[in-house]
Amino acid sequence: MNYVYILRCADGSLYTGWTNDLTRRLAAHNSGRGAKYTKGRGPVTLAFSEVFETQGEAMGYEAAIKKLTPQQKEGLIAAQEEPGGEYLTVYDADLRPCGDRPRAVVHRQGLRHMVAHLWLVENGRLWLQQRALDRPLYPGLFDLTATGHIDPGETPAQAVCREAREEAGVRLAPGQATYAGAAVQRFPRPDGFDNEIAHAFVYRAPSPPAFAPGPEVARMAPLPLAEYVRGVAAFAAGASAEIMLGSGEAVPLEGFCCWHAGEWKLVQPFLKEGAEP
Repeated sequence: MNYVYILRCADGSLYTGWTNDLTRRLAAHNSGRGAKYTKGRGPVTLAFSEVFETQGEAMGYEAAIKKLTPQQKEGLIAAQEEPGGEYLTVYDADLRPCGDRPRAVVHRQGLRHMVAHLWLVENGRLWLQQRALDRPLYPGLFDLTATGHIDPGETPAQAVCREAREEAGVRLAPGQATYAGAAVQRFPRPDGFDNEIAHAFVYRAPSPPAFAPGPEVARMAPLPLAEYVRGVAAFAAGASAEIMLGSGEAVPLEGFCCWHAGEWKLVQPFLKEGAEP
């Protein structure tokens, strides 16, 4: 992927450039190594970006933008904004925030952002949500207990508690779920490409919670942890498999969107007997 981008420097001025790795390029600019112009003018925020298939297309668009007046560049920036829409904070390779961008732009262009995931485990079972059939992304598929974007200005702990309440109807206080760590996850999605830092939280429930799923969730279903392990291995191997829910229902591997091997490595130590709850 080849990006053309406009940065807003700390002094309010604009800088235009192109790169084939915007996440790393933002980190370079914020470290004073991106360009002579931005050195000493940081921190920078991402004001505009567009993606192209080829380097030639990107460099041609960069040259065209550089011919624009500052007012015309501001117009280009404004045209990509979505007043009243959902925004996500974009991060550089060093996890420094680089401004808020429209959610649709973030996903279409694969800009790095953050999400929070809840792994609710009870009696050797991982409780999954089945996404509602009217969801625009992954309708009807099984996912982790609660998942969602971290809103601008929100902490991962606040986000996971909000998502648990909104999606599964489970009320958790900050600190009640144990933080297991963060994993970088990159994968294609129907509307673009996900490039996310997933913050994983574990809650070991002493008994089945009284779930009250929100409108985005069709139902909650238990999955034996041994079946999750089998699913992760099959997904990594590109094999086909049927995964057995705790109810005895067989679901094909492609009926799930929760095979996160990196996260699973983070979560496992918190599921062992004697681990801090």
